[in-house]
Amino acid sequence: MARNRSVSALKIIASVPVAMYRLPMSEKPPLSDDEVYERIHAALLALGRDSGATVRGDTSLKAARKSLTLLQLGLLAAMEKNIDNNAAIKDPGGPSTQLPFDPR
Repeated sequence: MARNRSVSALKIIASVPVAMYRLPMSEKPPLSDDEVYERIHAALLALGRDSGATVRGDTSLKAARKSLTLLQLGLLAAMEKNIDNNAAIKDPGGPSTQLPFDPR
């Protein structure tokens, strides 16, 4: 009897993500600017205010918070000015200014 309940619970849990989307992933419409802003904000909130246990972890968290904040503010400014360019992004398709590791 307990096994049947757990199997039923698993079926319900497994079906939840499918029920959330009315359209297949390939048919979902692109996100609006407001939705993009909210996603960036959610990412910023997910990082929280905790510090990293190591210098490299703490530095990475600070950089991520700064980057997300600049992207969010740049998007907001572009929305208010009704322009397509986010000033926080220099060249979205270009290479990073510095590789995080030596590729050799």
